[in-house]
Amino acid sequence: MIWVFIFMELLAFGLAFIVFAALRSKSLAVFEASQAELNQSFALLNTVVLLTSGYFVVLANGCYDSGNQRNSVRWLAGAIALGGVFVAVKAIEYRDKIAHGLTTGVNQFFDFYWLLTAFHLFHVLLGVLVLAYMARKIQKGEAFAAADFNLKTGSAFWHMCDLIWVLLFPLLYLI
Repeated sequence: MIWVFIFMELLAFGLAFIVFAALRSKSLAVFEASQAELNQSFALLNTVVLLTSGYFVVLANGCYDSGNQRNSVRWLAGAIALGGVFVAVKAIEYRDKIAHGLTTGVNQFFDFYWLLTAFHLFHVLLGVLVLAYMARKIQKGEAFAAADFNLKTGSAFWHMCDLIWVLLFPLLYLI
């Protein structure tokens, strides 16, 4: 079931990317000027943070598969902490945008910026909760049932968050 959910989420983001690209092609000057208002350094930092957290989740899975639950929980804790860093950096970026009046309603670029990044942020927050659930279950020594929401499926959700950001970063901040 998680794969259906992930597919639907990717489809929703994909459709938004297509609409964004179509609108951008019609208002290139507005989109480029608006994009120049974004902080590429924060976005790059968040890219590194999410990719590193994804790597930590891979390490957590390896430890779990080899029977090392303690280190699995540690790697998951690192991924969760990096998820928190992502949220904090995004909050600083949002505060800056709001302080400069760059909110929804300014233009189509910022409408999409807020829609896409807030929707992604929601997924990151949900992913942090999923990872915390997984870490807690492993820490308690509770086994995952075959049909249960397990570490691999929770990890797949987290990697979807990574993937979406890897697509959002160039779309919003670079291109």
